[in-house]
Amino acid sequence: MPAISIFFSLLLVSVAFTTVYGGGIGFSTTLIHRDSPLSPIRNQSLSHYDCLNNAIRRSISRADALFQRAAALTGNSIESSISPGGGEYVMSVSLGTPPVPYVAIADTGSDPAWTQCMPCKQCYSQSEPIFDPKKSSSFSPVPCTSDTCKSVGGTTCGDQQSCDYSFVYGDQTYSKGELATDTITIGSTSVNMVIGCSHESGGGFGTTSGVIGLAGGDLSIVTQMSEKSSVSRKFSYCLPPVSSQGSGKINFGENAAVSGSGVVSTPLGPSTMYQITLEAISVGNERHAVGKAVAENNMIIDSGTTLTYIPKDMHDGVVSSMAKIIGSKRVNDPGNFFALCYSSDGDDVNIPSVTAHFAGGANVELPKENMFITVADGVSCLMFTAMTESDPFGIWGNIAQANFLIGYDLEQKSLSFKPTACA
Repeated sequence: MPAISIFFSLLLVSVAFTTVYGGGIGFSTTLIHRDSPLSPIRNQSLSHYDCLNNAIRRSISRADALFQRAAALTGNSIESSISPGGGEYVMSVSLGTPPVPYVAIADTGSDPAWTQCMPCKQCYSQSEPIFDPKKSSSFSPVPCTSDTCKSVGGTTCGDQQSCDYSFVYGDQTYSKGELATDTITIGSTSVNMVIGCSHESGGGFGTTSGVIGLAGGDLSIVTQMSEKSSVSRKFSYCLPPVSSQGSGKINFGENAAVSGSGVVSTPLGPSTMYQITLEAISVGNERHAVGKAVAENNMIIDSGTTLTYIPKDMHDGVVSSMAKIIGSKRVNDPGNFFALCYSSDGDDVNIPSVTAHFAGGANVELPKENMFITVADGVSCLMFTAMTESDPFGIWGNIAQANFLIGYDLEQKSLSFKPTACA
């Protein structure tokens, strides 16, 4: 059976249920890494190492775009950048009335959902037919005179008095179109919300239809679902490792609860970007604290960034401590990017115990798979990289998040981790 057929079979199973608890609604759907054999956007001609190197390049571009976005944030505006450079995991919802399948990148770094729309002036190739708003009875353009349009940066009035947006990033990822309202359906739950209808788009979106924005802003689908239905303002996901051939899950509302043995929680900062505070990283018995000059909420957690970015002093300390403990031969990174690599031909590699210490007493123990990835035959590298002096924050990337159920409670302003076999 072709990969796309398998993918949609999984989606039909996983999104077909919505549970109700005391008036609260919960629902879940499948989450698949874009390079998984199950992914409809995987380039089958690429090797595993090709895919990994592409993911690293996307991570670098995305981090730069996130830093640019942070520089543009103001305290009085809704920041609804369409996407800071693609993402790494895909999910499916339905869009419009009648509903049509919408396979898109799940992105915790952007706010609204958007899809490529007819008429398309300049669009990239996607695996699904391009959405035709004329065929949806629930589609309605957002007027340029509306408060919604005025509150979104980068919008102008179009020829038909539509609310036109244009977002372009340093890595040339872009989307241009009009804001509209239409119905998004997950499981049996449908919510009419603001979306982007893109008539020009390009960048790191593969062959998906667009982006499902999961950031904390007013136009996030998480926020809009909460405001326009009885879905609580929280979600969680479980990311399978990059090397996994399985699928993960993303949960909304009551299904998003993270509870039970092993759960640790840390406060979420006030920004629409999901800020957390990293206090230290312990390697064996050596603890490397964040420098005093680094402010509270010094990290963001992002599903679309592959690598983890930490302060340079901390990074250098972690590398030094690991190098002293790891018994395998230290080798150079073939790509000349990572600071610590070793020969992984043998099974006697001594990976030390590593714990990330977040504010609120949230201590997250990191297995080997959350830190080291084989980047070439016989070579494994630490997937942490050092921040530059100009970087406004660090980034907790998706390799470090794999095999954890991670819950975002936007009502209680907390983020939870629970070790879980995600695939």
